[in-house]
Amino acid sequence: MAKPIFPWMGNKEKLIPYIRQMIPPGIRQFAEVFGGSGALILSLKPEKKRLDIYNDLNDDLFNVFCCIKEKPISLAKELQFLPIHGRTPFAFYRDIVAHEPDYHKHLKEELELLQNRSLFSENQAQELTALLKERAGLFDVQRAAAFLLMMHGSFSGTGSSVGIKAIDVNSIVTRLPEVSQRMQSIVLENQSALDLIPKRDRSDGLIYADPPYVAAEKCYDVSFPAENHLLLRDQLRKCEGFIVLSYNDCRPVWELYQDDFFIFSLKRENPLAQTEGSTYGELIITNYDPRPLMNSQMNLFAPSPETKWELVLLNTPNHILKTL
Repeated sequence: MAKPIFPWMGNKEKLIPYIRQMIPPGIRQFAEVFGGSGALILSLKPEKKRLDIYNDLNDDLFNVFCCIKEKPISLAKELQFLPIHGRTPFAFYRDIVAHEPDYHKHLKEELELLQNRSLFSENQAQELTALLKERAGLFDVQRAAAFLLMMHGSFSGTGSSVGIKAIDVNSIVTRLPEVSQRMQSIVLENQSALDLIPKRDRSDGLIYADPPYVAAEKCYDVSFPAENHLLLRDQLRKCEGFIVLSYNDCRPVWELYQDDFFIFSLKRENPLAQTEGSTYGELIITNYDPRPLMNSQMNLFAPSPETKWELVLLNTPNHILKTL
């Protein structure tokens, strides 16, 4: 069990106590298909009989978790090597992350050139190939370290604008071991969620989906066109396994899910709002009725004015897709 090692816009840490209680006991697979910071999957205690899967199409997220899982010591060294103060280092991190495609294109061209026997002997090619691959591995670690520092140094985990705050590298490094240990029992995927869902759906598994919210699709680097909300609903409606979905509370989401899914509402503070006390309406949507699994003290049915955080059942579908 671990906590996210970097801030991420849309992080679901505060929803974890509610979502975890909704997870049926004894499931054999848990897949977080829009992984982000991995808040939920990191919080789950690993079980030998359950396969845990983290997926995100964002190459930087996939790379940083690969490095946390497989190269934590190298990553810790790189974090302590990179500069950390001021706006110039923040631009430096972004530059490292942005140039990954160019770097690997150049590396591929170099590797292909080594196959030309008029230029390199077999022994030379083998020696230089090993050096190039070692260099590629170092770039992945440097890129992961730059990504972590960029996220910690950005405003509200956006990664796009510098925040007015100091970066505490030691706090990142000291948390690496627990996150790396948790990642050892997690399978990493780097696919579109829409492609992964049908591949990983199984009757004794649970898929947790936290897609870009409606009208916030452009806030993320990976494209998620508006029509994908409908495609996602159609994929989830066909699943044999359990589905838990988090979304923003808006009419398009209601129109998509009210016929076949249970809809719960939760209010949370909006970290991007400038007005004190601003809230963001969250929906937790399931294809089964999770209430028998949940703690009744979580105010499932009646809102209370003095309670800032509460979960309320708002919709019971006519057509229930999955039973406990």
